[in-house]
Amino acid sequence: MKIHRYFFWIEDNFIEIYKNGNLEKYEGEEKLYIDNFKTFWEKWKKNSKIIASRDAIDFTFLVDKKVNKGDLLKNLDIYKKETEMNFSSEDLKKILDIKNFKTIVFEFNAQKKVITKTKGRYVESELEEDLPEILLFGENIDEDILNNLANQRVEEKKNKVKAGLLDEIFGNQWKNRK
Repeated sequence: MKIHRYFFWIEDNFIEIYKNGNLEKYEGEEKLYIDNFKTFWEKWKKNSKIIASRDAIDFTFLVDKKVNKGDLLKNLDIYKKETEMNFSSEDLKKILDIKNFKTIVFEFNAQKKVITKTKGRYVESELEEDLPEILLFGENIDEDILNNLANQRVEEKKNKVKAGLLDEIFGNQWKNRK
């Protein structure tokens, strides 16, 4: 049995999907959600190469307060949900590293935490008014995910292409490629 892991970040009629724990953006059905999860899940079932009777799927959702959880979770009961792997604070941190926010409120298991992304770390902050709130839910989530997120390092995206010897000699071409 193959286990497929999907993490959904749903906010303001927009879905970002991260697939199989690699947390590389998955572009499949992303643009199809506009206040209608029924259409989204119908397209999902047609486009995915997942065989529900054989494969297991682990869905983890990070949604804002405007999303109707009942509509979101309809028609998902055909997928097996029990797996050995948990969605951890490391997994959440990888998603947050690429998101553009300063301070956000997370709610998980009736617990709210305010997380601020500073230059080097994620720190727990005081609750303020008008902060975006994200609800975290799913089947296989680490119980201490929010407690473990604070004080983790923020990983900055780095340019992985480095100048070689010829690029240093022909500097103008290198500067244009950056």
